[in-house]
Amino acid sequence: MKLLLKNYLFLLLIISIILVHQLIFQSFFPNKNFLLGYDYSQFLPNFIFGNIWFVKNFLSIPWFTPNTCCGVPFFGDPQTMFYSFQQLIFLFFDPITALKIMFLFFSLIGFFGTFFLLNKSFNKNIYISLIAASLFLFNGFFNYRAIVGHVAYLSYVFIPLYCFFLINSFENKKDKLKSIFYILISSVLFANFIHSGSGPIILIISFSISLVVSIYIYLNEKFGIINYLILSLIIGFLISSSKIVASLSFLSNFPRELPPQVFGNYYDYVIDAFQSLFLYPNILKHNAVIINSLPFKMGIHEIEFGITILPLIIFVIFIFNLKEITFNKLNSKKILALFFIFVIAVFITTINISENSLGNFLHNLPVIRSTWVHSRLNAAYIFPIIIVSSLLLDKISFNEKNLKIFTIFCLFIISIQNYNYNKDYYHNQNYSPETLINISQDKNKIKTIKIKNGILLVDKNKKLVINIQRNNLFAHELSPLACYQPIFGYNLDALPLEKITFDKIEKVNENLFSYESNPKLVNNEGKLNFFNPSCFMFPNENNCNPGDLFEKNQINNLERFLNYKPFKFKMSKLQIIFNYISFISFIIAIVYLIYYLVKKLLLKKINE
Repeated sequence: MKLLLKNYLFLLLIISIILVHQLIFQSFFPNKNFLLGYDYSQFLPNFIFGNIWFVKNFLSIPWFTPNTCCGVPFFGDPQTMFYSFQQLIFLFFDPITALKIMFLFFSLIGFFGTFFLLNKSFNKNIYISLIAASLFLFNGFFNYRAIVGHVAYLSYVFIPLYCFFLINSFENKKDKLKSIFYILISSVLFANFIHSGSGPIILIISFSISLVVSIYIYLNEKFGIINYLILSLIIGFLISSSKIVASLSFLSNFPRELPPQVFGNYYDYVIDAFQSLFLYPNILKHNAVIINSLPFKMGIHEIEFGITILPLIIFVIFIFNLKEITFNKLNSKKILALFFIFVIAVFITTINISENSLGNFLHNLPVIRSTWVHSRLNAAYIFPIIIVSSLLLDKISFNEKNLKIFTIFCLFIISIQNYNYNKDYYHNQNYSPETLINISQDKNKIKTIKIKNGILLVDKNKKLVINIQRNNLFAHELSPLACYQPIFGYNLDALPLEKITFDKIEKVNENLFSYESNPKLVNNEGKLNFFNPSCFMFPNENNCNPGDLFEKNQINNLERFLNYKPFKFKMSKLQIIFNYISFISFIIAIVYLIYYLVKKLLLKKINE
């Protein structure tokens, strides 16, 4: 590390590339119109709810939220992230500052995670490691998802850091205490994927990690790391098991079986993936070659995977130097590693192609059946391609001076390709965070806020008005029935809107009317006027059906719920068991990590 700090050119390059990256992308938080990406309309209200819950209930589990949809599950939503770094930032900063810090933090995690993995775990030159880190820093999947508000996808950048600690655990296996320390860090990081809302992309994360491990096996011929990977995943799943079980309980009552987004042939898929990874994505062509009917046309952010043309340049240089390069002979271990890489590649490719028996089979698998934008799986290739590019570059005979020059050239290519990219789509995002900025700055409001009424907006023809700002209405102590919650379907087909009774109508303007509902209103069936959210998750345990309202005799529970307080409900035995398992696993992991660090610190002082 001291040698790195004395390398002024290297430090200058690091600072420069991070600065260029932040100058390009920080301008979207907010964009030039002081607006944010459309999906922040779901995630920013969730973060403010997290603030409210923390102030009123500290770290107790926020099982449900009255903020949206007239009462729905919160902890059971796979994309909520109360126990995450993201939420922690929002506790201390206003939404805009928090977003900027969050983006910077994830950027640095991705950059330095990649650098240390390549430099330490794969033993590559600092300049080669810098090129790899810069490629990953600018990858389109991370940056453009951040801009549109896919906050749940941002933990994707922890993949390099996870792999770094996993490999360190394996390589330090002779030192049991250190090995356990590293594997527990990797497990906590994997649990972080779940608690940071990345459940919807866990396949992408898992495939990417598997490919990196396969590359490591190919290079080192050490299959023993698979055992460490399995152990890390098991512990990670145990730590996050409460969240996983809660999410499965919620989703089981609202299965999503949308028609998958698929290509008609391999040629269209390969061309689309190639353009999106190395050149610029072509969304018009992408939507044109998708053969089945989708709920809506894809936005360009759905095919943003860009790692620039640089890996192709490195590949061409490698080919031209092929005669001077020596290769290690293939053996059974290397062949098995390559076979595993091949299997994953075939899996990802096939699931994106229609009209084949394997693809049809894969589309019906439990997890995959609930997803439909299968082209997202291409994100699994991003990091492995970067690693392979670095390995190829390492094979080329550069002297130190030429390598430094080539590094500067690489960073220039990365910067220019990203700077020149047409970003009009992202500058035209239209979600306003102004309401949430105001409420986050009002500390008294956070302490006293409650939900007074449900609300529904309609036009003069009594047609639902779906406004991108609708989830912000909790700031006015209103819970929007026609909320933004994709679990119920993009048109809320699975949410029984008709069960809520509206008893107050106000004319907002000539074409907009506000219908408000009193949550405590008792209907003819003796039910109150607000969804009992426990019925969405644990209907059998609470003797109700998904979408049922609070009973008249549950008025105290409703009162607590409207005031952001926990209320009594019954959960499944499985949920109770895994609540304990999750908590105990996390405590054991943290206690050991602290114990190891304290022990190392004390030994260091004794030796001094």
